[in-house]
Amino acid sequence: MYQRQVLAALKKSRKEGNAIIFEGILNTLKETDEPTVESEIIAFLFDLKDESAIPALINALNNEDMQYYWSFLVATFWQSAIDGSGHLDVFVKKAIEGDYMTSLEALTVIENFDSSFDQQLLQECTTDLNIAAQEEEDEDKKALLISLTEVVQKLPLEGE
Repeated sequence: MYQRQVLAALKKSRKEGNAIIFEGILNTLKETDEPTVESEIIAFLFDLKDESAIPALINALNNEDMQYYWSFLVATFWQSAIDGSGHLDVFVKKAIEGDYMTSLEALTVIENFDSSFDQQLLQECTTDLNIAAQEEEDEDKKALLISLTEVVQKLPLEGE
C-alpha cells in the first residue's frame, strides 16, 4: 500500500510537482526501507529539470541524516544537468566528508561546471582539499581528493 502511494505521488510530481512536494519526496527517501521506493525516488531525482529543486537538494546534502544518500544527491546535479555551480563549497565539503562514491560524484559535478568563481572561494576550497588529502587514510579517496584539488585550481576566476 505504502509503496503504491509513493510511486503514484512520484508520477504526479513528474507532471506537476513543486518545492513542497519535492521536500516530501526527499523526506520519504530518508525514511524508506523499501528498495523499490528508494530506486524510484533516485530515478526521479536523476530526471529533474527544475532549477527550483536546488535549495532542497543542498539542504538534503547538508543534512547528516541523509549521509547514506549523499552520493545520489550529488550525482543528481550532473545526471539531471541542473546547475549547482553556486554551491561549489558544498560539493567540496561533501567530497571531503563523504565516502569514496560521494567524492567521485562531487568530482564529476565540479568538472562539469561552466561558471567562473571568486578567487577567495577557490583558495578556501583548495586549502580544505589539500588538508583533507593529507589526512585521508584511504589511498583511493586520497587520489580523488588530489584530482579534485587540481580541478578546483583550474576553475576560471570571475572577471577573466
